Amino acid sequence: MSYPFTVFQMENEGHIFWVAKSIQLKGCVGQGDTQEEAINELEENEAAWLETAKQMDIPIPEVTIERATDYSGKMTLRIAAYVHKQAAMYAKREGVSLNQYINDAIVTQNALMSIKMAAVS
Repeated sequence: MSYPFTVFQMENEGHIFWVAKSIQLKGCVGQGDTQEEAINELEENEAAWLETAKQMDIPIPEVTIERATDYSGKMTLRIAAYVHKQAAMYAKREGVSLNQYINDAIVTQNALMSIKMAAVS
């Protein structure tokens, strides 16, 4: 298989099954009772999708390759002065550094976003 894909479980009328879905090839999916079955079907369907696209002269997208990004853990952030003051006051009240307070706020927001994104999938 050449293109990136996602794998997830789905339920329809009480039946739970696995779905493997191409990220780049619109409508290209595979299904099965196991992850392996879904991925194997997606692999077959990807080949068929590409062959059909060639025959029908449909543009075939370039394979997206995700590049690893190194993060140092440091960033510069500009915020309103009153937000900075509030954050510093709350951090002091909690007995943590401003850096730790902001880190905790980001971790909390990321967790909420993960839950939200999982509900949308």
